[in-house]
Amino acid sequence: MNDNMTKPKAKSTRRKGRKRRLLAQMFMSLLLIAMFVCSAAAGAAAAYFRAATQTIQTDTVTALRNADVVEADLEYDQDVVNILLIGADKRSDETDAGRSDTTMIATVDLKNGKLKLTSLMRDMYIDVPGYGMHKFNAAYSYGGVQLEYETIAQNFGIKLDGYVEVDMAAFREVVDLIGGVPMDLTEGEANFLQTAYVNSKHGEKNVTAGPNVLTPYQALAYCRIRQDVSGEFGRTDRQRKVLISIFNELKNQDIMTITNICMKALKYVTTDLTEDQIRSLMTSVITMGTTEIEQLRIPYEGSYMEDRLSGNGTWVMQVDYDKNRQAMQYFIFGIGEDPQITDEYGVGNDRFIEGYYPEKTEGISTY
Repeated sequence: MNDNMTKPKAKSTRRKGRKRRLLAQMFMSLLLIAMFVCSAAAGAAAAYFRAATQTIQTDTVTALRNADVVEADLEYDQDVVNILLIGADKRSDETDAGRSDTTMIATVDLKNGKLKLTSLMRDMYIDVPGYGMHKFNAAYSYGGVQLEYETIAQNFGIKLDGYVEVDMAAFREVVDLIGGVPMDLTEGEANFLQTAYVNSKHGEKNVTAGPNVLTPYQALAYCRIRQDVSGEFGRTDRQRKVLISIFNELKNQDIMTITNICMKALKYVTTDLTEDQIRSLMTSVITMGTTEIEQLRIPYEGSYMEDRLSGNGTWVMQVDYDKNRQAMQYFIFGIGEDPQITDEYGVGNDRFIEGYYPEKTEGISTY
């Protein structure tokens, strides 16, 4: 690591062995927001909302408020709500903890009337409190939601207000209920799905280049693509594209349809937010009136180096955490100087690596 790549000071202790759950792509925070944004008659739907939220699994054991962080050292604004979204990669033959496949922070900026989404790359080589330097996705494997939060807090100085976990079945359920996810596929993306999932029974291969309405399994397979030359960056971009497409589809539905979707999907949700907190947040979002979502990817271009670790040769991202901490705090809270990030998001690369289809060999397509 060069001298510009600054590593925060590690904590000396860490509670181990927290239980984790089977998760998949994270979109439920946007689903909860969309539930009321699209309806002026939100008050009339209050009873339906209460019925839906009663199915949520409220977590009081691994709540973020119990995490080992010093809140006085973290940036916080009572008018800026930050919700941690975590998706984990667990294969069909795994019985224990998996890896954090997707980590995002959904921000509801009540002060400025904005919705924001920050993606955290899983291959960042980062200091995990109590465990030393590892890939970022190891934090969840070692200590669940709380260690994931502690890692974010230590390295980026951000206080989070709660978390949302969603079962893979919820992703497919919602995509099915909204009638599929509209998505334009490049020729390379379509060819990849046709080839990598040729033996799957779920129809992932039944796509074409250009406009598609992705089925639940196709949408999930699309989110997992990382075999183009953009690698994890391409996968992260696709995940955000799918989230925003789902968001746009939901906001165009009537309140009864959205409530029906929520009542069927929220049973898969685990969160440390209470029903009252969720209802209060949704009420606040209504008054904002915005349906646009600003995006940030961490690390941003020009603030990291790609490298392989000596010894095992693991591919990692050596990150300048000072720069990314400043960028993240500016994006979320509007504090500090504008880092002038010019990244373009949501655009996949169409150059694929021939014959590189881990989904097929690792059993992802079998679910």
